[in-house]
Amino acid sequence: MLTIVVLGGFGLVLVVAAFVVTEVLAGLRRDELPTGTEEKTAGRVIRVRGPVRGQLESGAPAVYTEVIVEYYTRRGEGPYEVARKFPVGSRLTYAKGDRVIVAYDVRTPRRARLAGRVSHWPTLGPQSAARAA
Repeated sequence: MLTIVVLGGFGLVLVVAAFVVTEVLAGLRRDELPTGTEEKTAGRVIRVRGPVRGQLESGAPAVYTEVIVEYYTRRGEGPYEVARKFPVGSRLTYAKGDRVIVAYDVRTPRRARLAGRVSHWPTLGPQSAARAA
């Protein structure tokens, strides 16, 4: 009888621990930007600040350049701004007016990140046909 009580209590502890672990993992996944709620759009660099002495996103003290990008969502909402800090020694250099890709979360609060550069700026509407002629 004592063995059944001990094993039952141990089993209950294992079940509770499993629930705690699944909740922690679900919380970690919720913080990431899942592909179903992330969209990409084009943005333009509006400000480049630097070199500035301060802390990076990781909290490490550094001399960095801050790049601020303005973008509109695919639904026409905005303008929104996203900023990113790059170490001064970084090979990535941005200038005002550069075109970049911005990946953003469609849910609120809207979180965004720079996803790369754009080599061309797409033209929409009848202007593209007029230029080709």
